[in-house]
Amino acid sequence: MKIIQALLLSVSLSFAAHASMEMTTVEPIKGQISIDVPKGFTLMADDMLKRKYPSENRPKIVYTNESGTVNVAVNHTQMPLDDNKLDGLKDFMLESMKNYQPQAKEVMVDNKKAYILDFISRATDTDIHNLMLITPYNGTVLFVTFNTTKEEEANYLEAGKSSLMSIKFK
Repeated sequence: MKIIQALLLSVSLSFAAHASMEMTTVEPIKGQISIDVPKGFTLMADDMLKRKYPSENRPKIVYTNESGTVNVAVNHTQMPLDDNKLDGLKDFMLESMKNYQPQAKEVMVDNKKAYILDFISRATDTDIHNLMLITPYNGTVLFVTFNTTKEEEANYLEAGKSSLMSIKFK
């Protein structure tokens, strides 16, 4: 019985930690987009950005925790995308990422249709849980990605979901 009580206490304390994570609003694209990120997240330094995202197509704006294990990346691309082509882009992304077994969920962010792709990828030393929001913005593709190591997932996943849903377009 004591084991069950301890387990229930642990689960309830864990839930309370998720529910109370403090968020702060940032403007990754000044005057155009705002998003809530966990309090204490800062812009990722260029050297870490190049290590974590080695491709030249890396996002330019990444907010991260102190250890760099949890990130919110904003990438407003030049790839054209109208509202009526969003479903096609989602289908293309699901097909091109099928090795990761992504799941797509249609959502509304600030009264705009978007999709969140949910998938697990592999880093050299751990699994990474990714949530990728895709939506048209000013005629081009906006990607906003939350990712966390599996070790940090219990602490940050709900905050990541909240972050993606908090996007405001100005």
